[in-house]
Amino acid sequence: MQITKTKRIGSRDFFLKCDSALEAQGEFLLDLFERTEAEAGFLENGMKIQVGWSILFVHELDDAAVEILAPDYGTDPFSRTSDDLSETLSVQLSQNQVLKLTGASGETALFQDTLIASQRALEAGRVYLERTDHREDSRSGWYLGPAEGKPEQGELKLYYIFQLLELRPGVLKMLSLPKGYAAVLDGENVEAVLDGEDRNVWPVRQ
Repeated sequence: MQITKTKRIGSRDFFLKCDSALEAQGEFLLDLFERTEAEAGFLENGMKIQVGWSILFVHELDDAAVEILAPDYGTDPFSRTSDDLSETLSVQLSQNQVLKLTGASGETALFQDTLIASQRALEAGRVYLERTDHREDSRSGWYLGPAEGKPEQGELKLYYIFQLLELRPGVLKMLSLPKGYAAVLDGENVEAVLDGEDRNVWPVRQ
């Protein structure tokens, strides 16, 4: 069920829409916008604010009401926006949980950044992820390949991060891990996360 969250910020009411399961994340986001306006000044219509892996937009409906929009990942996130923030908040929540469980310091990979992946990895059950470089020039530094066997050079392609929402959504939660980290996933389940010293920092289930 979709809900609308509203907060008075300065002289205007800011609101956003998201799934009810993400209510706490929606409230946090509104608090973030309040802090941003207090620190940076009046948030004007059309302004962009980076929040984790995504960029959000200030859309002023009138002098008293502002809605927060997200890129429309289902069509064209470079030119279209959506008033449903559920995907943005859901991915951010899952990335925050991975950082908390591993104790890693986050390093953002934006939705419009690219990663190198093999076609086989997008369809394989078990996959291997490694971040070999820092984010630079719209490249995230991430590589995604099959856990078994090495892909042929011709298999490797550049993909936008947001394309994983359709192609391999379970991978997205790992992409805020920093350079030097690697992970193995079996479907949606994380088998291991290795830090820069090859130590498994993923908690073992009892």
